[in-house]
Order: sequence, then structure tokens, then C-alpha cells
Amino acid sequence: MSAVRGLIWCCVAFLFALKAEPLVAQIPNDKSVLLQGVGKVPVPYDPDALCTTTSINEQPEIILTAEVDPSQLEQSFQLVALSSSRLGKGKMLVFSSPAYFRKPLVQDAEVQKLLLNCLHWGSSARRKRVQVWGGDQALTTFLTRQARVKLVGTRTALDPAADILLLNQEVTDTAQISGIERFVRRGGTLLYGCPLPDRKSQQAQPELQFNQLLLKAGLLQSNYLTVRYPKRGFLSAGPVPYYLGLQNILQSISNLRQPPALMDGGYLYTYTLDRALALNPANSPIMKQLRQVAHHWPDSLIVPTPQKPVTLGEKGNYLAYLVQHSLQEKQWRDHPPAPTYVAPAAATFPGTVPATAARITTELVLPVKVGSNGAWEPEWRYRLSHGTGLYVPAGEKVTIYLTGKDSLRQLQAQIGVHNDDVTRLSQVTREAFDLTRRFDLTQQRTEIYSPYGGPLLINIPDTTALGEVRIKVEGAVQAPRFQLGKTNLAEWQKVIRQYPGPWAELVSNNVSLTVPSARIRTLADPTKVLAFWDAVLATDAQLAGITTPRRHPERIIVDQDVAHGYMFATQEKIVVPNDASCEHMLDADYLWKNGSWGHFHELGHRHQFRGIDFEGLTEVTVNLYTMYVFDKLLHKGLYANNHEAFRSRQQVAKRVADYLSDSPSFEKWQDNPFLALAMYVQLIDAFGWEPIEQVYRQYRQLPRSKYPATEAAKRDYWFSAISAATHRNLAPFFAQWRVPVGEEAAKAAASYPTWLPPEMQIRYRQYE
Repeated sequence: MSAVRGLIWCCVAFLFALKAEPLVAQIPNDKSVLLQGVGKVPVPYDPDALCTTTSINEQPEIILTAEVDPSQLEQSFQLVALSSSRLGKGKMLVFSSPAYFRKPLVQDAEVQKLLLNCLHWGSSARRKRVQVWGGDQALTTFLTRQARVKLVGTRTALDPAADILLLNQEVTDTAQISGIERFVRRGGTLLYGCPLPDRKSQQAQPELQFNQLLLKAGLLQSNYLTVRYPKRGFLSAGPVPYYLGLQNILQSISNLRQPPALMDGGYLYTYTLDRALALNPANSPIMKQLRQVAHHWPDSLIVPTPQKPVTLGEKGNYLAYLVQHSLQEKQWRDHPPAPTYVAPAAATFPGTVPATAARITTELVLPVKVGSNGAWEPEWRYRLSHGTGLYVPAGEKVTIYLTGKDSLRQLQAQIGVHNDDVTRLSQVTREAFDLTRRFDLTQQRTEIYSPYGGPLLINIPDTTALGEVRIKVEGAVQAPRFQLGKTNLAEWQKVIRQYPGPWAELVSNNVSLTVPSARIRTLADPTKVLAFWDAVLATDAQLAGITTPRRHPERIIVDQDVAHGYMFATQEKIVVPNDASCEHMLDADYLWKNGSWGHFHELGHRHQFRGIDFEGLTEVTVNLYTMYVFDKLLHKGLYANNHEAFRSRQQVAKRVADYLSDSPSFEKWQDNPFLALAMYVQLIDAFGWEPIEQVYRQYRQLPRSKYPATEAAKRDYWFSAISAATHRNLAPFFAQWRVPVGEEAAKAAASYPTWLPPEMQIRYRQYE
């Protein structure tokens, strides 16, 4: 999906109601004609299925829907099963499954009534001339005996004498598709049963080529969602849910009706609106209606700011904002904005550069920092970002010059660091989409620009053999940048920290902090800050069994709106909020005294053993690193780590006792990260950190090709390793926690003396 990928992901509400003109065009009521005298129409039960049919303009009418069994997808919503539309002088009727044109369904009495109505709807001729492409003998028998139509033509070429084409197979030949389009536009009727995707294929299924015709009638047949029914059920002829079809979506918006939650059709609401925005021509009537409901006019664009955020809820304007953005992107695809265009949102985020700030020409020598740190990192052939200490103002051209040799190095210029889509949030205070722009540096001279502006980065392939990159930059402004061991502290205090760029970078060999410049204007000594974070990362490295210094710094980026949770980590970066935690992150004295659970936690994610840890450990073993830093670096012990869940040994013992007395299970253990962490805390309290360190050194030395292949094998590997490291039989300990251990692994540990913490010993007899 495009800029509205997250578009309506969340439940959103809409502010604007239209009172002037109707939102949707009036079309013939096909439903009453097609369902005349028809009873309950069965669903196509397994091995057949229903695909997703979507109406993306005002033309189609939804005739029948199908309820999705919540036991199948853990969701309760409806899909379109049958829809009609018009094209030129002709008609189109689309079944969301081919099953209605073959046995057993074509032999069902109610399906036959429906098909008879379809034929009468499709042609007023006394003896209808029907051409069939696809179907089976049962369909042919029904058409000739019950429907008494005249079959014409062949199964490969259109017959000009046909009134109705019954199509039950994929058509990929563009000439044939064009012929069918001419047939319909001249007044013919198409009855179409969508072919199902290949159930056996493990690869992504391509979209149907026949959509190039269906789209002209406002219909899209997709593999987005395919639903199978294990038993007999029936389609619904009742009111169509307002998340199905663009007609209903537009009407629900105009009526201020709350769009549905994800579990109640929200995905289809999102998908339908997204496809409509992407596939309709910019000058089409439906796009005019979308602009109307979104108030997408130059003087009414919504710009999110901290003072006027875009919000969800009954009085929110989220949907209007997102639709506006998608309409803008659609317009830009046809008519790209000028390089000098400045996005209205740029003034508040990422910020403005004073007009009086000097635009400089400078030459830079960038030491290349690439390669693997041994942590959680992108796959091979990833470009690593290198800061420059320069800033590209919004709507201004900056020129990059390279030597001819370096223009062949697959280098890339990047403007900005905030590339997260934050449309999942309930409130947005900055432009919600990717604000970065990238330019491949394949020429000796490249002009770069951005409607938002941002720090200038040079992205360098991690496979390069370059030791340094030399570039000349013309037209940028200076931004605060402090490099540990290289930047002169006196110059920093006197000049550098006041550079006009609105974003600053503090960087060492191990860490890079990208923060608002306002946060460092009074920072006297970045050396202390970077030294602290270097020490944290060295401590993490000790537990993770990796070497220091790192081959490239870990990147921590401050954002005004954090896309996931309070903070989050990815393979490329850590993102933290611009609040008091940012202030603390830059205060070395505070950090040495208090630490920061959140920052330590996210850095822990960068060091976990993904692929060896079993399911349920993502938010558990991460905090081993958090607690290790509090204990080993800050010398606060195992419990004085500023987290309310682990204040004391007694608190942990109570948590364990409560769990054991309330139907303990592995599922509960997996679902509660701090409960699961208590199991590790018991081990560390009894044996110290050395067994964990030993196990993680073993993990580090294990080749990826020898990683445990199954969840059970991963659990056994951890059990065997920690049992060997503690020289204890931990089978009863794991059993009380309800963490499964295989029989062979348990037997191998049986030679060690049994161990249980005191709070578990009274329950031991039941495991003897």
C-alpha cells in the first residue's frame, strides 16, 4: 500500500459533514432484481473460497456479502460475494468465487434461481445467446436445460452474436481483454467468476490482469484476502456494512460515523480507501468527492503541530489529514513539486533555518565506519549512514561534488533522519510520514533538496573497502556536531553548539545521538555524555560476547512522535521521544546516578540472540542487558534498578508465589515478560551473572547454520546450556515454571545436583 498504508490502520473518526450535494451517484437498484425470489445462497465451502472484491468508485452496487467465521481469522466481518456495475452501455456482475459456475453449487436450487435472475438481468432477449469461457458440464447442463439459453461461440474467441459472456477463468491476453471491454461497452453483459489464487503456491500471487477491465467499472478483484469455509453456510442479502465499498465509506464519512475497529472490518475499510486513492484518475468524479470530504483545498490543509495535533476520536481530524496527504502524493506523482517547494509542516518539524544563516561551501573527509558489530543489524549490502555536521534547509538546493572514482561507489545522500510512518498513533504532532529524501550519488555533481529539510547524511555500502570518503558540499548550513576525541571542547563551547542547524549529532566510535539542537545549546561537555554511553555499550558487549570498539556507532534518534511504544529499536536505529527522557539522555551526572531503564532496554534489543531465543523472550532477555548495566556498570545491584517490578528479592518471590498458586502455565509465562524475567532473576540472584555470561559466549560462538531449528530445540538448548553453566539440574525449576523441556535434555542434566530457589522448594515434592 502507498502513503495511506497506515491510513486508517487505527480506528479513526471524521470531522466534516457535507450538506450541499450528494456524495454518491444514483445508480439502478440491481439488488432487488437479482435477488427476486431467491432464498439462502450457500457460501463456496472448502476447497473453494471467496476472494476480496472491492468497489473503488461510486458505480458498483454490492448485492450479497459473506460473514467471515471468527474462528478462521479471529475477526468478525463481512466480505463482498457478489457485486454489479456498468461500463458504457453494458453490465458487469462479479462473483467473488468461481464456484458458482460449477458443481456442486451450480446444482443448488437457490444458486440456480440467482443465475436465472442474472441471465434475465443481463439480457431482455427471449432466447438469450450466451457464450461460456470456463465452468464445467454441470454449468452447461443448467444453461441449456433449465435456463434454455442458446450457447454460442467457442471457448477461446468472442462471438459477436452473444448477449452474455459467462467468464470463469483468468484472461491474460490483452487483446482478448480489450475485446471483452468492447463487447460490454456496446451493450453486452459480463458474468464473471473470479479465479482463485493458487492454494499450493508459497509465493506471493500476482494481481489478476483482468483487473485492467474491472477497474474501468470501479471494481477490483484482489488476492488481499482469501477466505475458506470449512462447512456449509449462507450469504447475506441484508444491509451492507459501511466498511464495504467506497459508496458506503464516503457516506459513513459524511454522516460522521465512526469507521470500524480492525477486528470489525477496519482492514477492508483501509484497503478500499487506499486502493481508491491509488487507482482512480486524479480528475475522476470520485476523486473530486474525496477531495470534497477531506477539504483538500490549498487554504484548508491540515498541518499537525504540538499546539494543534491531528487526533482520533469523534471530534478528530485524522482521516481528513491522511486522505489529504494521499491526494497530495497522487498529485505529486503526476506533477512533482519544484525543488524549492517547502512543506507547510516543515516549519515546526524538523524545523527552520534562519534566513540569515550562512550557506557555506565546504570540503569534508568522512572516515568510513561499516561492517558488522555482531548485534542485530540489517542484512548484507545495507548502506550505513554517516553524519556530516551539515543541514539542508527545506526548499533549498544543495550540491554534492564527488571525484569520478567515488561516483562509482554506490554512495547516497540522505536529507533528514525521521523516516518513520507514525499513522498508527492516536495523536500526531508532526507530519506523519517519511520525511527523509535520498539521492544516489552516481554523478560527479548532484543537486539534492527536500520539502522538509534535515541533517545531511552520506549513506555508504557496508561492503565497501573505502577508508574515507571526500566530498564537497555547496549550499548547506552548519549544524552542531561533536565527535569524541576529535572535536575541540573549547571550540564546541564557543562556536559549534550555536551553529544554526536545528538538529545536532553527538558521536563516538560506539554511539551516535541525533537530538534537537535546542537540547545541546547549553551542553558544556559532550565528552562526559558520550563516555557514559560508550561505557553502557561496552557493558552490553561484555554480556553479548562481542568485541569493542564497534565498527560503526549505534544510532539513537530523537523524534517528536515515536512510532511504536514509548521508545523502540530496529535493525538500523533506536528512536526515543523528545521529552524529559531526552534531557536525561544528555545529562551524564543524572545517568551515572539514576540510569535510564528505557534507553538501556532499547540498547538491549540491539544485542539479543534472535534466532536462538525461543518464542516469548523478545521482551524478556532484553532486560537482562538492562539489569546487567544497572548492576555491573552503575553498581546498584540486582534490585536497585529503578523498575517497580524488581525492587527487592521479596517482591520477586511474591510474584513467583502468586503465579504458582494461580494455575501456572507456559502460555501465562510467555504472555507476561516481567513474570518470565523473574525466572532469570532467581538464577542470577543465586549464581551471579557468570552462568549467563558463559551461556551467551556459547551462543555467540554458535554458527548460524547450527542454530536450533524448532521452538522445542531452542528451549532445550537454553536449558542444557544454563544447567551446564550452573552445574545444577534445573529440570524441577523449569517444571515449576511450566517451561517445557525435552526428555533427552532433562536426562542429560540429571547428573547435576538439583536446585530450586527457597520460594519453590515447598512445591518440589510433586515433581520428584
